[in-house]
Amino acid sequence: MSPRRRRRPRPESKNSWSTQPLSGFEAVEIEIDLHGMRALEADTQIKIHLQRCHNARLHIAKIIHGHGTGALKQLTRDVLSKSDLVARHYPAPYGDGGDGVTIAELDYGGHRPYNRRANNSIIPKALQHK
Repeated sequence: MSPRRRRRPRPESKNSWSTQPLSGFEAVEIEIDLHGMRALEADTQIKIHLQRCHNARLHIAKIIHGHGTGALKQLTRDVLSKSDLVARHYPAPYGDGGDGVTIAELDYGGHRPYNRRANNSIIPKALQHK
């Protein structure tokens, strides 16, 4: 006789499978929307979002603040400039929201992706001589 192959039991219905996430794991969104928030609330939410993205080991975090009066945009860029978790930040490309979205690259203590001068301008890496 051939050995019996074990098969996973089939559910009685599609609804019997659990759709709840595993305990201890929480999905982290890459972006946060600040529309309609006041400055103090937005400041707190930005810091919480950066910490969650850093804990989830994401490389970037997107913060949607919109154009409006520019108060949330300025607040967002001030918070990102002062944060130790952020390597650099910049406005999103035109197709991703333009100046109404800020993208923050998170820092994990490794090397920086670009060589930088004291005035923070990006210079290309030197070519290797053969």
